[in-house]
Amino acid sequence: MLDEGAELVLATTDAGSYVMVRVVGDLDLESAPVLTAGLKAQLGPRPIVLDLSGVEFMDSSGLGVLVGAHKEAAARGGALVLAAPSPRVHKIFKVTKLHKVFAVHETLDQAVEAVVSTVPATGSVTDDQG
Repeated sequence: MLDEGAELVLATTDAGSYVMVRVVGDLDLESAPVLTAGLKAQLGPRPIVLDLSGVEFMDSSGLGVLVGAHKEAAARGGALVLAAPSPRVHKIFKVTKLHKVFAVHETLDQAVEAVVSTVPATGSVTDDQG
């Protein structure tokens, strides 16, 4: 499914045990409603892997959408896992200390691996073998 608006494109893929949402464009005040709608449609008990590799700019509006989606996903038994942010976007997470709130993975493969191996959105590892 592809959703375009406010210079933001979302591509959603149902991967079975999780949902992948690829974001391309700037996450700002103008595009925040598009991301909000796209994420709300996917929120549920399955984790969402949010591929940020196509995002070069994010302001506080974009961060607000992600924080809200993170809280809502957790409330529904799911998780929001962030993948492949550009150096500029990753710096925003570091400066705002949100890298301590979100599971932020350098690559998409790392994020998917974390999700399928039941690593929760907080980034801590659980021991499911006991």
